[in-house]
Amino acid sequence: MTADWRAFELVGADAAAALDWLHVHVDVLGVLEADDGALQLWLHGPLPPLPFAQVQVRELAVQAADFGHTGREQDIAIRIADDLLVRPPWVERPPAFRGVELVVPRGSAFGSGEHASTQAALRLLHRVWDAPARFADVGTGSGILALYASVRGCPHVQACDIEAPAVAAAQQLMPAATVRLGGPESLAPADAVVANLTAAELHAALPAILAVWQRRSPLVLSGMRAAEVDGVLARLPAAPFAREVVAPFTAVALPPAR
Repeated sequence: MTADWRAFELVGADAAAALDWLHVHVDVLGVLEADDGALQLWLHGPLPPLPFAQVQVRELAVQAADFGHTGREQDIAIRIADDLLVRPPWVERPPAFRGVELVVPRGSAFGSGEHASTQAALRLLHRVWDAPARFADVGTGSGILALYASVRGCPHVQACDIEAPAVAAAQQLMPAATVRLGGPESLAPADAVVANLTAAELHAALPAILAVWQRRSPLVLSGMRAAEVDGVLARLPAAPFAREVVAPFTAVALPPAR
């Protein structure tokens, strides 16, 4: 349905950060970036209040031409690593690919493989994977990181998100997983934990994330811009042993206790 589509323009120093935040919290239907840096985006329904001071918002009229494309015409399979692939169900797997394949519908919620912070988290999770028995995904979005654990054979996968559309998308993607509406405090203890959030959300949720993590397998945190990494690392109980950067985002992995 297109009757509830709304269009908005974001300008200002915080426009890019505001878009990152929106990708986490709502279903962003499409984005266009103008040469002057202004961002035009489409949503179902109203724009939620933005927690940024240096961004100006202007609502635009939705034009009939906005509905002329499905958004799928340019979709491709995304090669996260040589042996890790993410694709929507309407894109075929490359014939020569051999490895881990994640099939995720794009557009249902944040986290379907296009965003750089998701790619950084996936790439690092793939690097440090050690077959945990219990896995938790904090801020799951569409469920792609939890799906990785399921595809790799983890027998107990749980996830949470504070947005109901994300919970519904993740439940549809992984019917066998436990997906809860809420923050990390809603999760049971887990051997491995991943959280792909904004830096501000990582700071707020970190005590609860660490309480869930049993330190039997790595903890992966993603969503930090370069200037935000040291502030998050200063609050962690150990130094990271691995990291991945998919500009402009960094993901770090903390080692299990031995």
